[in-house]
Parts: sequence; C-alpha cells; structure tokens
Amino acid sequence: MRRLWIGIPWVLALWSIPLAPTEAVGYDTLRETVTRLVDDRLALAGPGSLVVGVIHDGRSLVVGRGDSGRPDGGPPDGRTVFQIASLTKPFTGTIMAELMRSGRLDASDPLERHLTRVPHVPDYEGRPIRLRDLATHTAGLPNVPETPRFSWSRLDDPRNPYKPLTRDEVATWLSGYSLPVPPGSRFRYSNVGMAVLGEALTAASGVSYETLLKRVVTDRFGMRDTSLRLTAEQRARKAVGHARGRAVPDWEAPAMQSSFGLYSTADDLLRWLHANLGDCPNVGETNTGKGGCEAGTAATLALAQSVQVDGRRLADPGALGAGAMALGWFVAWAADGTPILWHSGSTGGFNAYIAFSRAHRWAVVALTNSDPDRVTADSVVADIVRRFEARPEVAAVVQ
Repeated sequence: MRRLWIGIPWVLALWSIPLAPTEAVGYDTLRETVTRLVDDRLALAGPGSLVVGVIHDGRSLVVGRGDSGRPDGGPPDGRTVFQIASLTKPFTGTIMAELMRSGRLDASDPLERHLTRVPHVPDYEGRPIRLRDLATHTAGLPNVPETPRFSWSRLDDPRNPYKPLTRDEVATWLSGYSLPVPPGSRFRYSNVGMAVLGEALTAASGVSYETLLKRVVTDRFGMRDTSLRLTAEQRARKAVGHARGRAVPDWEAPAMQSSFGLYSTADDLLRWLHANLGDCPNVGETNTGKGGCEAGTAATLALAQSVQVDGRRLADPGALGAGAMALGWFVAWAADGTPILWHSGSTGGFNAYIAFSRAHRWAVVALTNSDPDRVTADSVVADIVRRFEARPEVAAVVQ
C-alpha cells in the first residue's frame, strides 16, 4: 500500500494558512458555501463520493455529492457508511478517559501493570512505557510492527495489508522490541502503539474493546452506525473504496481495531461532535445537540480533550512541532490560544477528517471513498475551517 502513515495528514498547511475573518452566516448561506466547496473538491478527486457534516453556531447540516457505490443504490448522505480509519483513535482515547475517571487506571500507569498477557514489556534503561505515552504517540514504538508474517516491505496483499497480522503476533513482537529512545521524550506516530493501548484498556476493564466502545461512546450517544463490524443492512449503505480510479476492498485489521478499525457515518459523527462541543444529543434524534451533557459524561469528554503532551516541551517533537496531543486527539491552537482538536486518517480506499473548536462553537467532519492519496477530506475541511477561524496561527502534524 502506498500510504504507510495512516492518520498522518499534510495538515501543517491547514493550520498555518491565514484565514478570513469569521462572519455570522445564515443556514442557507452556510449550506450553499459547503455545497460549493464539496463540489469543487470532489471534481479533483476522481471516482467516489464526498460527504461533509458541519456544526456552526448551533446549526448542523450534511452535504453529500458523487457516487458512493452503495449496494442499495442510495445517494451519498449522512447515513452512508465509510471506513473512518484513524478517526478511531480519539474514540480509544475517550475510552481511556472514562477508565481514568472511574478509577480503573491512571495515565501514568506503566503499561506492564495492565498488559500482563505480554511476557515482557520493553522499557528504556528502567524507564517504562506509560499509558499516556501510548495515547500521545510518545512511547518510542514504530508506526507498524515487523513480524515473521507481517512486514510493510513484503506485503501478501497490498490492497489489504493488515489482514494477516494477529493480536498474538503483536504481543510477541512487543516482547522482543527494544526501545530506541526513552518513552515520553519523542513524538513518533504509531498505529501499533494505539493498538497496544487498546489491549491495555481491555485488560484493565476486563471486557473487550468492542464492549468498551459501546458502553463509553456509541450506546451513550445513539451512534448506531459506528462499529467494528457491519450488519447486512449497514453493508447495503456502505460506500465502495477507490484508489487510483479503481474500486478496492476494505482493510481488515484484526490486530489494529483500536487504532483504525471503525466504520461510521456523517450523521453519527455529528452526534459525536455535538457531544464533544458539550451538547449531548438525545438518543433517537438526528444531528441535534440538546443542552449540556450528564456530569460524568462531560467529565470524561473534558479529560479526553485535555492536553497531555505539548510538542514544545518534548526533547524531540518531530512532526508534532508546536502542536500538542490530548488522549488520541491532536491539538492545534487558534489565534486566541484556544484549542482546535482534530484527527485525520486513510485506509486503502477511504479518507476521513474530523475537527472542532469548542471555544468557537464549530465542528466539521468529511468522509470520502475517493482516492485517499488525494486527501480530499483533509482539503475540504481546510476550505471550511478557513471560513470559521479568523487566523489560527498554529502548527500541527504533517506526513
């Protein structure tokens, strides 16, 4: 597969370009603007579709364009199912926040305290990997493991590269890995690190990652289409991934589910964004925020959004630069110093992007099954955010 760095976009450009002053806009104007931007970006992307959801000043909308290839023949809309790739990681971070709030674990816990099924958890001269290090890509682990059955340089099927990698192989690999740097000192984006974190959360809670996901997020917010496994009805609404103008299969990654295993829809992700903005939706209602969240839920979301690592304070910030990491969220800074939380991701045939500013009351999600190398989702979010932020002088992650 061409893109090794699943979830690392080109967004330094997004967060460093001066943006136009924010203006109050009506719903019709907002829809017209978003529709035009979606049409413009999709025209450059080749085969596929693009669905964008926006929240601005309490209003929300969804715009879909193109050909999703849904088996049921439906249009690209808020119910179209996409692989959301590394947008999974903030969900994993929020699960960690819930377990922290309930006292099941602490961010400073050494990994070996919870990951007892691994014979040996590596350290660096006695300095252990902490759970916080995994959630912020500072554990010292590589992006992907190298095992006897899995290597990025000799993939069995480049169109579905992670399928042969098992959880047991990852555990064996981790036992034999030697950390090149002290944990917590260097940013290095790691898909396998987030997968290991998922294993630790499962061990600490005593239930599967899938069960945690339902308890902490999807059942709580009525996100019925956000799942690791699709029903037959959901598959009928699923977009067909494209790469280089051709349809490609979904990625299967049994060992990496907590890193990039989720499917979702724009409608579901707008529910997730409403909650992260502090307006928890009522289960059964579509795309609406309804006042504040329950106290425990609000505390979990706030903890997940809290900065854990500041790139300016790392010995080696690498691609993180002057940005920061919350629990699974990247953090950039608006001109007034308030945080913009975001994540991006791609699998073989999909590209996705999510971002929000709680302080400025906007949020955007973009999902596409067009060629992921064209980062169409990243681009259209950049276009839209330029209309929401006056001048975010920030730095974020690049490829």
